[in-house]
Amino acid sequence: MEYPVLTGAVALLAFICLITLAMFWPGKTDIQAQARQPYHPVHLLVVLGSGGHTEEMLSMLRHAELDPAVYIRRTYIVSSGDAFSARKAVEYEKNLETSGETSQDESKSSNYTIITVPRARRVHQSFLTAPLTTLQCFGFCMLMLMGRHPDQLILTAQSSSSSSPCPGYPDIILTNGPGTGVCVVVAARLLRLFDPLVCRILPQARSDISSTSKASTYSGPESRSHSGPRDQRRGTRRYLRTIFIESWARVTTVSLSGKILFPLVDRFLVQWEGLAGYSGWFGFGRKAEYVGTLLS
Repeated sequence: MEYPVLTGAVALLAFICLITLAMFWPGKTDIQAQARQPYHPVHLLVVLGSGGHTEEMLSMLRHAELDPAVYIRRTYIVSSGDAFSARKAVEYEKNLETSGETSQDESKSSNYTIITVPRARRVHQSFLTAPLTTLQCFGFCMLMLMGRHPDQLILTAQSSSSSSPCPGYPDIILTNGPGTGVCVVVAARLLRLFDPLVCRILPQARSDISSTSKASTYSGPESRSHSGPRDQRRGTRRYLRTIFIESWARVTTVSLSGKILFPLVDRFLVQWEGLAGYSGWFGFGRKAEYVGTLLS
């Protein structure tokens, strides 16, 4: 009995230290773009949870009407054993391809990937061992963001094109509350902190996808409202930007995941006016943004 208690306590302490480091020591978030184009293509990463989290996230994506000519790389993160979320992601991509909003040439230039990571905590799992599985999930999320996840390496080896299916850091990370999302956001924050060291070890982590994509020259009217995360004044590309969208079911209180991630994410969005202005445990000089209902 003492062994699982000790290992669980050590794992929990380690994860708390990682969160604290990510919270109070923010890293830089801009890199010089290789080509200063006005409408940079975006690599979007979406964290899917099981059941309701997945349905709600995909509903928000349908509501946003993503333009595949801009969001040309889309990565979906699912937990092990969650075949439902993987299937729903495939269905969404098929509907996106046949929606009529994308021409044949643009559809060919787009790409999506589904990556599986271990569950942060299994149903009915003991809280004594949960920190261990959470650290395991965090490790795989870190590998995924750096493009070194086993699923990504297999896809890269199988790819016959000159462009890797997993070209470096994602530009935007979306999550709406599953436990895996906490691990992804913490990993992204730490990568931003240790970016110079990571890029010395894995220089491909910063690879720019615009040089090999036809969609990078897209200049239609929709690209102006869905342009990539760029700083127009400095001409830089911004990457690993994190957005937390609180569940529509949360009317007056914030979820536990939201409370943990509030000081870590770049934007914290709520869908009910009662949560507008939420400032977290210690304030952190910021407030939640009320954006109204985002479901389709």
